[in-house]
Amino acid sequence: MASASFVEIISHFAGYLRIFHDIARDRVQYDDSLAPGRPDDYTTPRPDYDHRFTPDDMDSAASPMPELMAADPMDLVRGRPLKLLPPGPHDPDFHFLPKPLQPNIQLPTAGGGGGQVEHQIRVTYQDGGEQTQLTVHQYNFMHDEDTNLPADALVVAAPLIMQLNEASMSTIEELASDASARIPDHWSMAKDDAGAVKFLTDRDAAWADSGGTPDENSVPAGYYVNGELQERPTEPTPPAEPGTLPDTGHGIGQWAALGGNWSLNAALILDVDEGARTMVVMGDYFKTDAMFQTNTTVDNDEIRVSGGAGTPSVTSDGNVATNIADFVQNPSIYAGFESYSAGPNWIVDVVDGDYYSIHAVAQTNYLSDNDVAMQVSSDSHYNLVGGHNQLGNLALILDGSIQYDLIVIQGSYHGMNVIFQNNILLNNDNIVMSADGADPSQSVSSGGNGLSNEGAIVNYGGDTYDELTAGLRTIESLLAAGATSIDPELGSAIAGNGGPLRVLYITGDYYDINAVWQTNITSDVNVIYQLQTKPSADLMALHPDETATQSVSTGGSKLTNDAAIVDVNPDIIYVDGEVYTDSILVQADLLPTDQDDAVNAGTDALVTELIAFVDAAQDQTSATPTAVPSPVQADPMASVLH
Repeated sequence: MASASFVEIISHFAGYLRIFHDIARDRVQYDDSLAPGRPDDYTTPRPDYDHRFTPDDMDSAASPMPELMAADPMDLVRGRPLKLLPPGPHDPDFHFLPKPLQPNIQLPTAGGGGGQVEHQIRVTYQDGGEQTQLTVHQYNFMHDEDTNLPADALVVAAPLIMQLNEASMSTIEELASDASARIPDHWSMAKDDAGAVKFLTDRDAAWADSGGTPDENSVPAGYYVNGELQERPTEPTPPAEPGTLPDTGHGIGQWAALGGNWSLNAALILDVDEGARTMVVMGDYFKTDAMFQTNTTVDNDEIRVSGGAGTPSVTSDGNVATNIADFVQNPSIYAGFESYSAGPNWIVDVVDGDYYSIHAVAQTNYLSDNDVAMQVSSDSHYNLVGGHNQLGNLALILDGSIQYDLIVIQGSYHGMNVIFQNNILLNNDNIVMSADGADPSQSVSSGGNGLSNEGAIVNYGGDTYDELTAGLRTIESLLAAGATSIDPELGSAIAGNGGPLRVLYITGDYYDINAVWQTNITSDVNVIYQLQTKPSADLMALHPDETATQSVSTGGSKLTNDAAIVDVNPDIIYVDGEVYTDSILVQADLLPTDQDDAVNAGTDALVTELIAFVDAAQDQTSATPTAVPSPVQADPMASVLH
């Protein structure tokens, strides 16, 4: 007999029987709904106790009424669902995967007739297109004409010094004219955005009239050094850096550093406006990459060294001129990325008229460092620095962003990347070194100048052209008519990105121009006279092993131009008209064959007059040593440039 406590427990929990864990069971006979649950899902639904009324409301409010039957023809069942009849022995899995009933009702179409619902591509239009017409001019002008003469001599020599500077300027103008003559006349243009557009319009029209004849200076893409096609180096060119002044110590003597000037132009243009997957050009397609590089140098030195017992060290060569041009064609930025069909939503930015993406940069450094100096000393350390000037221009233009998947141009595409680089150096020096009663260590360096032009035009994509397809022609006509819906089958004619398709539609021509002009001009005409007299006996007793020094450096100037244009182009270009492309290169190192004609004769004449004047104006208490002229270096760069 059960105990009383056990009976009480049973009676207490008899109404609260609850299964805490679901057990596997076959639901076929329990789940007769139109949307049965999965047979392998044994989770029972949790009870819902969130009633809309409470028992206390029964006195004042009636129980909720059942919902009215909806007029929806799909609402076929009310109350307990009927059990479906099995379809037959050919479908033994019906009890496990029953198929719901399909109502035999034909729904109306959007047009009111029969058939299926059609989904059109929706097109919206807006004014847009971020155009750019940018011109940047950077100029550095420096006049550093140093004169180191006694006060009484300076008054008399001033007119001659003024004439020397004017003659140097006249010579520079002649050198600039010679350099400009190496640029073809038909490539002359104003250094701004408007001038570049006008030039390109005229050039492309003449190009089309000639039937696409290549330019006389046309070259294949590649890496060129001084006019020769070479293998591209694996390591980049070291950056240009200014020279440093030598350590002259604390000894007895004369040191003069009148050269070592440094001029640098550096420019980078990154243009990504045209980085769409697809471009459609209804007119002609023009694309030109061009570089023009010249180095012009005149280094006519006259050096006279006398008085020292040892052989003087004279260096007046070692000048280097280099032109480097690199035309690079890289794969499209979309290479290796999957493309998608154009989506159901297109957003079209419309530009009524011509579209401009213009970047023009002009950089110029001009330095006039014509020095006239005289050093006379005996018991001193005489260090004279009249050069080592630095000028620099830097331009960094990062313009645009990849905003569009498709660019449509009703007119023609006009593209041009062009770099002009010029270095002009006039480095005529007249140097006299004399020693009176001393035995100095004598050294002269009037060469070692470096002129460098380095340019790179780097294209990504833009080298795949195709004829206009029927689908693209239809799309262009629909966009021109302002259609707001397009057949979805046309979406497969354009590569999309999986989202809304962004379109730039231009009713006119497209002008895509990147232009850089870089010029370095340095006039470094130096006249220097050094007289080293014998140090006193007391000083020599303090420094018995020390030798007096005479040193002159008038060279070592560096002129550098460095420019790069990076142009991101479409992955594929469809052209309804003609395609014109070309790469053009002109590289020239100019050293006049007859320097007496190329250099203004007044320059050499005035230098001689100044030397004669300085020689006569020196300290008369010291005897003038016999001058032993050294050979004149008339053509220091011939072995380097030719």
